[in-house]
Amino acid sequence: MSLPQQPQPVKYFLGLIYNGLVSLWDLERVLQSKFDFIDRKSPVLEFDGFTDYYQKEMGPNLYRTWWSLHRLQSPDRLAEFKLLANELEDEYRREAESQGRIVNIDPGYINESRLVLASCKDFSHRIHLGKGIFAETTLIYKGDSFKPLEWTYPDYQSPEALKYFEKLRQDYRSQLKGEK
Repeated sequence: MSLPQQPQPVKYFLGLIYNGLVSLWDLERVLQSKFDFIDRKSPVLEFDGFTDYYQKEMGPNLYRTWWSLHRLQSPDRLAEFKLLANELEDEYRREAESQGRIVNIDPGYINESRLVLASCKDFSHRIHLGKGIFAETTLIYKGDSFKPLEWTYPDYQSPEALKYFEKLRQDYRSQLKGEK
């Protein structure tokens, strides 16, 4: 018989998709006050080349970046972080007096073996965490790199994303060694 055990802490990140109405300086200040100190940022990518999924709501000329949170935390916080992200998206929408979102904030985390995203949408490969929030393994670490799965979003499969998440995994492993 196996006994329940506490999982190792994980490294959280925030996946950001935004339009030109968003000040990244202001967004960083808000996210750090609500989540944690941001310690690694990916390059900014042009999101429109990956999909037009958000264009109807957010407009054209969207940008994509990922920012990691410094402290390692329990994976149990994923649903809480997604609910907070949704509240912040709505605040930004209201402040901009926009019909749709101007920023999309998707929390996720990495550990040594996988990258997990939070979602409000159910699907066959997602597990309900509670309060209408689902978790999805998006990338798995196999061999010496992260590998996409059949449902992995195109932007998460990009060379820039994979390089960023490799570095984030290195950060995570260094931090984990420091905590032991």
